[in-house]
Amino acid sequence: METYFLGIDIGGTKIKTIILNNEGQILDQNEFPTEDGEAQLWKRKIISQILENTQKYANGNSELLKCVISAPGLVDKNNRMTLHMPKRLQGIENFDWSAELNREIRVLNDGHSACLAEYETFYKPEIQHMLMLTLGTGVGGGIIINGNLYQGNLQRAGHVGHMTVDLHGAPTMTNMPGSLEHAVGNFSILERTEGTFKSVHELVDSYRNGDLRAAKWWLQSVEKLAVALASLTNILSPELIVLGGGITAGAKEDLMGPLQDFMNRYEWRPGNQSTKITTAKHGEYAGAIGAAYFAKNNLL
Repeated sequence: METYFLGIDIGGTKIKTIILNNEGQILDQNEFPTEDGEAQLWKRKIISQILENTQKYANGNSELLKCVISAPGLVDKNNRMTLHMPKRLQGIENFDWSAELNREIRVLNDGHSACLAEYETFYKPEIQHMLMLTLGTGVGGGIIINGNLYQGNLQRAGHVGHMTVDLHGAPTMTNMPGSLEHAVGNFSILERTEGTFKSVHELVDSYRNGDLRAAKWWLQSVEKLAVALASLTNILSPELIVLGGGITAGAKEDLMGPLQDFMNRYEWRPGNQSTKITTAKHGEYAGAIGAAYFAKNNLL
């Protein structure tokens, strides 16, 4: 009998769902408001989606609809629950979805999910080693090694936003000074621009219009991103780096153009070989798609 794969991505404002079949075709997609803080309404919505889709696609047989949930935060070593998710989604920490629903349900970090979606859809099997960064409110990411998602000890791999690009910069939640996340992410834009811009989108717009102060701040961010990517290339040696997230989608060539110039300056290129950098092809459903692929790869 046909097996289906449900990927659910919990975002800050929306929860998205994807249904894949055995061939990796998207059969259905849906979204609805997260409503975080509403007495854990988000959790009840997810449980309802799992039950409804099980009935719709598998006639109520949970063995024929495999489910993975993509969420921010660190997950446990068995991908069964989120262990650390400060300040958001109250009730998600240590919540065992499998025990609650009496069926096997896995949980995956959202950066890992987005990375897996890009890899499985567009680059497998030609590419074996890939790095992805998501540039948005913060900076997340994922790593593919030998064709497989690498989660690492404590499932912490891919949190590239917490690497240091400025020894004397502001400390992060992980106590690292001057993080890449602080240098690029939307959350710190007011601080980085001395209160001038409320979003990276505004900063990039002003940069496009020739604002010299905007150019200084934006290019500082891009240069630090290039230093981070050159460093990660030395450590991981990926064949491909994929940049996703709202900042990448909004900035487009105003990011990729100067980034390439800085990579020309900083990247070590033995034998004159450089690492290709491209932008993500999946949009807002990347987390849900990656979660569905994780189910397909791990729960059959």
